[in-house]
Amino acid sequence: MKIYKARAPMRIGFFGGGTDVSPYAEEYGGKVLNCTINLYVRCMLTTSNTPGILIRSLDLQEVSRMVSDREWDGKLTLPQAVLDALPQLRPSSAGYKITMFSDAPPGSGLGSSSALVVSMLKLLYAVAGQNADPHQLAELAYRIERVDLGIPGGRQDQYSAVFGGMCVYHFGRDRVIVEPVLSDQTALLELESCLILGYIGDRQLLTRHLMTDQVQRLVKGDTLRLHHETKAFVDTAARLLREHRIADFGRLLHDAWEVKKAFSPHIAPPIVEEVYALARKHGAWGGKISGAGGGGFMVFACPFDRRLEIERALTEAGVIVRPFSFVTHGVQSWVVEEPDRDM
Repeated sequence: MKIYKARAPMRIGFFGGGTDVSPYAEEYGGKVLNCTINLYVRCMLTTSNTPGILIRSLDLQEVSRMVSDREWDGKLTLPQAVLDALPQLRPSSAGYKITMFSDAPPGSGLGSSSALVVSMLKLLYAVAGQNADPHQLAELAYRIERVDLGIPGGRQDQYSAVFGGMCVYHFGRDRVIVEPVLSDQTALLELESCLILGYIGDRQLLTRHLMTDQVQRLVKGDTLRLHHETKAFVDTAARLLREHRIADFGRLLHDAWEVKKAFSPHIAPPIVEEVYALARKHGAWGGKISGAGGGGFMVFACPFDRRLEIERALTEAGVIVRPFSFVTHGVQSWVVEEPDRDM
């Protein structure tokens, strides 16, 4: 029996977040710098003796079953939407089961929802024996989330999950350009050694309202200048990385965070401000929320010799410090053979 598996990495967003969201990206061109990390959304497909399709999320402890074509019993709307979008790629067997879990909690700000969609898409293409063009794969993931399901947000999460690595993504009206930033690992290793990733709490319930508020403020013109400033940080940050100026990169994070907070009053609630001030008090150069804001994971850049002090202070404040490493790959799939058994 063949067992198909796939995984898509999550990412830390450093600079330019928000400029990949419509209508800014189409009207002015968005630009984002992020890097994938070794936290994944993982999917597995196996055949089953029970007819139909079953989706099981191990971390959410939820199950969905297909009742009839495009009709589901269950709450796993993202994987349901992926299967609805690609009925031609569904396995031909009478029954099968898709099992999945995420290395990070929902509402993490690390792009886990898009990583799930990308991982599932890669899985289905692998089962069908087809290769998907990376840009088409990212755009399909974007369509499923933003159009089919109406989840507000931008394009960076889907593209980072597909392409991986430390990249600048240029988002225009008609095309997306993927620009790898680093060819040598030294700067990535140095940056990684100076970063702390900490989970401060769930932001899932805030996400839709927060993104809608940001878009409304942009459309009214209230934050257009701030979006321009946010985008301008990307080129500077990429240059600092190429020059191995990691301390200056960390200080630039602080400057960009001060601008990003002005996008919406919901981005930095009191808990975020308190945690950020604590990290700065103990020596962090800068930092930010990873994602739209409100909660989830925060990332801090700090001198190597202040890292443990900052981690201790964050832990005492209730922040869950999460070790991580950068990865240079995007979504991956593979197949293994196991003896037949009743699934």
